[in-house]
Amino acid sequence: MKHITTNELQAQLSKALREVEDGQVYQINRYSKSVAYLVSKEEFERLVSGNECKACMNDLRKIANKLNKE
Repeated sequence: MKHITTNELQAQLSKALREVEDGQVYQINRYSKSVAYLVSKEEFERLVSGNECKACMNDLRKIANKLNKE
């Protein structure tokens, strides 16, 4: 993950977008405080789909059921 200020992002937007398309993630900072992340469309859709959370929940349920049987 790369860190970039809002001013740097404004000056280097095209470059940053190309890198994001290639899988890079940017943490965007304003006044030394993290305010946003710049991720690819595919990464954003993967994150908001919830599919990984569903898989984790299923795994946790299996573990809980196994523990309850012991």
